[in-house]
Amino acid sequence: MDPMRFRDRRHAATLLAEALRPLGLVRPVVLGVPRGGVVVADVLAEALGGTMDVVLARKIGAPGNPEFALGAVAESGEVILRPYARRYAGEAYLEAEIARQLKVIEERRARYRAVRPKEPLAGREAVLTDDGVATGSTMEAALAAVRAEGPKRVVVAVPVGAADALERLRQAAEVVALSAPYDFGAVGAYYDEFPQVTDDEVVRLLAKWGGKA
Repeated sequence: MDPMRFRDRRHAATLLAEALRPLGLVRPVVLGVPRGGVVVADVLAEALGGTMDVVLARKIGAPGNPEFALGAVAESGEVILRPYARRYAGEAYLEAEIARQLKVIEERRARYRAVRPKEPLAGREAVLTDDGVATGSTMEAALAAVRAEGPKRVVVAVPVGAADALERLRQAAEVVALSAPYDFGAVGAYYDEFPQVTDDEVVRLLAKWGGKA
């Protein structure tokens, strides 16, 4: 069977919302991983009668190949390294890259929280989403940050993800995925339109939700 394809992030999110409805989530906090995941989170929050926020996590890229994830780091300081990370990079590189990504997270947090104060998660139902999962490192780091805040339920929801990464995530949370191809390519390969999401777009969406009671 061919992998599912999506027109764009909003189309994928609309289909994903239908798959989430049977879970009976009550006013969930839908947390998008910036930047593409924020577009998905915006649609899900509207469809599920919840509210939208972000959780900040960044990929730790390999030397000379930043798209190849050696792991990820979250705003909580949680670091997830893939078992193969030290085959591709030494400790000095990893420490420097972690510090660099934490600096990006701090810069984004300052900008994002200026328009959308952080939504408390303790005792709440949370949906953690992105436009796709490749290695799963960024989602694992984000999940650790979310769990540390004490939500009563966490669901990881993505339109598409690598089967092995999704299976690993299922060890830590409920997972809803529309497509899980074993021969996984880049996330963007499953979308007809996959433009880069800008910080300005993230801020615009957060400002919309920041103004809601």
